[in-house]
Amino acid sequence: MIIGNSSYANTSQLANPVNDAKLIAESADRAGFDDITVALDLAIDDFQLALRDFRKKAIGADVAMVYYAGHGMEGKGKNWLIPVDAELNSDLDLPYEALELDRVMESLSGAQIRMVVLDACRNNPFARSWRSGTRSVTRGLMGVEADDVLVIYAAAPGQTALDGKGEHSPFATSFAKRFPQPGLPIQLLGGMVRDDVLRETGGSQRPFVSASITGTPVYLIDKTENSVHFEGSSTAALNETELDALAWRGALNANSAAAFRTYLEKFPAGQFAKLASDNVAILTGDGGPNSDRPGGLIDGFLPFKRDLVARDALPIDGIWKISTNKKRVRIEKGRAYAVDGWTHAFVLRVLPNMVILKDIKRVGAGEYQADDLPLLAKANMTLQSNGSIAVKVKTSPFPVKYYLFRDTLDDVDAMESERLLLDAEK
Repeated sequence: MIIGNSSYANTSQLANPVNDAKLIAESADRAGFDDITVALDLAIDDFQLALRDFRKKAIGADVAMVYYAGHGMEGKGKNWLIPVDAELNSDLDLPYEALELDRVMESLSGAQIRMVVLDACRNNPFARSWRSGTRSVTRGLMGVEADDVLVIYAAAPGQTALDGKGEHSPFATSFAKRFPQPGLPIQLLGGMVRDDVLRETGGSQRPFVSASITGTPVYLIDKTENSVHFEGSSTAALNETELDALAWRGALNANSAAAFRTYLEKFPAGQFAKLASDNVAILTGDGGPNSDRPGGLIDGFLPFKRDLVARDALPIDGIWKISTNKKRVRIEKGRAYAVDGWTHAFVLRVLPNMVILKDIKRVGAGEYQADDLPLLAKANMTLQSNGSIAVKVKTSPFPVKYYLFRDTLDDVDAMESERLLLDAEK
């Protein structure tokens, strides 16, 4: 669903949202969406009706997205999208004349992958007439944390997004280009758009990403052999290891000798070079007696628990379930290792007793740090009030987030003491 609000009745009109909506609709069509709704200049009643109808369509969808271009603001501690008939004589009118962002989130709840894209952080033109002392701000939107939703903002919290000097905003121009890009997982989409917009605006506008979705790459467009090639300027935010991994996933998806050769040309000493060579041999018939074996998945890339020295026991030692794939892991004396097996990011085969987090250490009440081995990055682990653990892995260009839900604990009393300490600090 793509919304463009330009013709505001009671405040400044915007030149580009309607144009941007049409541009994004064309981009979504190229990206393979089979149901695209474009809604322009929505008044409050039409806005609510459109979201209700879209919610029905989103149920059971593989991917559902809402793109909004228009006036948006933060007020009363929440983010609001502004219909074209809003008067907003006071911040008290927001719940009656504007749409809370949570309503948009709710409309996507039936889809497997959920995306919200907000080109809506322009100056708040209503605030000038609001009473003195209002807590609402005049610039930008506030950041939000939403589980299982990818949210891409046109500008960072507190910043404003530019409408643009041409027919389209800088953000819409970049998003329309990147959205249908073959071989680009949606987890990296926001980072690519951010880099484009920073260059276009001379650093004055910085898009912002809030992501709490699966770490397994999700591709809107099937990758081709050419998708393992990377344009240097578009990958400035990625380090060599990440480029290596993305190139390898592109070669795996294409599953051709030419694709694996292209990978080897770009990363002759890459972490998957041996597998690429093996797969070329298999696909060209030179693989010998093992040429019928499947290629691509890595075994033994992760250490087994027996290979790592045990540390001191921790209050969180026990069995936990990963929110993204429902698989169980055991935290035990500074290590987290798989109880069940699974495949990570189409590449890495995780077997029982393989370690996915190592060097887990307590750094404060309810706070832990570790090394995430599949994602090759540092991880912060925070104990929540409901007893789960929020994990934030510091991957580039934006972090991967997931939760660990408790199954059994080795020492219930130790966990209770930890929670009491956490409550005392709060």
